[in-house]
Amino acid sequence: MIAVIGGGIAACCWGVSTVLAGRSSRQIGPASTLAWVGIAGAVVITPVVVWYGIPSAITWEDILLVVIGSCGSVLGLRLTYAALAKGKVGVVVAITSTEGAIATLVAFAFGEAFGLLTAAGVLMATVGVAAIGLGRHVDDSHEMVRDNRSAALTAGAAALVFGSCMYVSGDVAQRVGPPWVVFGSRFLGVLTMAVPLLIRRQLQVARPALYFACMAGVLESSGFIGFLWGAGQGIGVAAVVATQYATIATLISWFILRERLSRLQIGGLVTVICGVVLLSVASAV
Repeated sequence: MIAVIGGGIAACCWGVSTVLAGRSSRQIGPASTLAWVGIAGAVVITPVVVWYGIPSAITWEDILLVVIGSCGSVLGLRLTYAALAKGKVGVVVAITSTEGAIATLVAFAFGEAFGLLTAAGVLMATVGVAAIGLGRHVDDSHEMVRDNRSAALTAGAAALVFGSCMYVSGDVAQRVGPPWVVFGSRFLGVLTMAVPLLIRRQLQVARPALYFACMAGVLESSGFIGFLWGAGQGIGVAAVVATQYATIATLISWFILRERLSRLQIGGLVTVICGVVLLSVASAV
């Protein structure tokens, strides 16, 4: 039960934070949004790493891998927010949620084998992403279709970065502790985005976008804490539930933001979600 609750907390936090970050990106831009997300996220995760403590057996190689993973996380978020600034939330989150499939393919490229369940999950995710990227709603203007397809390409790049980052960070997180991996990405986000913008006096503080970005940062880190709590009692179950953040973000975009997807895109979204769930189940078997 704890695994389900923890995964549910993560899904809700990540789903809402994605929508908030998207609204912020459209108002103050992806760079300022990422800067505020990093600042707010660092405030949340810092007490966690202080409580967790510094691992006794940490090596310079581990530190290097954390830095590489953090760079990938910051770049992936930057691309995601750029996609959200121009495209529909449902299109973007469906594509970025395939990061697990990308990580699986990277692992396969480095010699790791996977079974039929994993292969089916990767195939479903790939087909679903193609349907989402190519589909269009009848009410979409030519400009909106162009923006959505551009956002789909950017989100695809984000998924590639996130997936590669997951492969790098997955092993080192077991040695240094997952909170330090998250802290590294938040700290690097502040260092590479917030500080330069502050120095150049280009950090946007317009409201309500500022509030949206800070809330997104708090929710993103809080969701990770919830996931860790649930994963302690069953990482497979927690992962399956947490992947539904894409569904939650899409539902919010439908009912609150009034975004609409075509039948082809909805079918693609469902296919992606099912594929991601299959990957999560396969990793737990």
